[in-house]
This record gives sequence, structure tokens and C-alpha cells, in this order.
Amino acid sequence: MAAKNDAVAFGYMNKDDIITALKERGLRLTDQRRLIIDIITGEDYSCCKEVYFLAHKRDNSIGIATVYRMINVLEEIGAISRKNIQMAPCTGRCCDMKEGCTVVTNESVQINLSEEDMQEALQYIMKKKGYENIDQIKAVLVDRA
Repeated sequence: MAAKNDAVAFGYMNKDDIITALKERGLRLTDQRRLIIDIITGEDYSCCKEVYFLAHKRDNSIGIATVYRMINVLEEIGAISRKNIQMAPCTGRCCDMKEGCTVVTNESVQINLSEEDMQEALQYIMKKKGYENIDQIKAVLVDRA
């Protein structure tokens, strides 16, 4: 877990402090910025990309650049530390495959893989690459074609 449970331990700002600091910097509190603040202060996340996925699920008009810009501002005002975000264990939402995935072959054959199938495949690949434990995975990033 990253943000909400570690925030107090790391001395990060609460939601009201963040809003005050942003207003002092002259930033408008748009709906998108408020959404990102809500996620940062009230959700568990393990990386910046996961913050984007969480925000995009609630507001599909929000772009990844908006999220990264806001995270940069939040880091500048001392609300978060990206270094500590990156150290949190991966929740699997970055890759958005919690419900499994579909593999499409060159022959257009579709193979449905469950989350268990994905975990098994990752375990096999990690062992093959010299990692004995799937818990050593920090994040799985999926490149979209």
C-alpha cells in the first residue's frame, strides 16, 4: 500500500492541506485535479500509472499527462514523494488485467487467460529469468498497440 496508509507515517499533507497549498500557488481546483487529490489521499496505489488508471476509470476524459503534471505539483509542494510511491507493492491495477486477458494469435484465434493463468505464466517467466518469487514483481506494464 502506498498513499493513504503511509501518508501519516511519512508526514505528507492531508486533503485540506493540499487544497490550501494548491490555492496558494494560484492553481485552479478543477474537477480533474480534485479527482487526483481524492485518489492520492484516499486510495492505495503503487505507481503513478496506477493513479492514472484509477482516475481514468472515474473520468475517461482525464489524460495521463494531466495525472503526471498533477503528481509533479503534489511532489513539489511536499504532499507526496514519488520515490515512496515506487517502493509500494504492485496491486496489479497498472496492467489492468485483474479480470484476465485475451491473447489473439496471428491466425486471429482468441485465447482467454484468467488472472490465475496470468499469475502462473508470470511465475514461470520470473523463475526462468532467475527470480524465485513472484512477489519480487513491482509492476507489470502492458504496452498497448
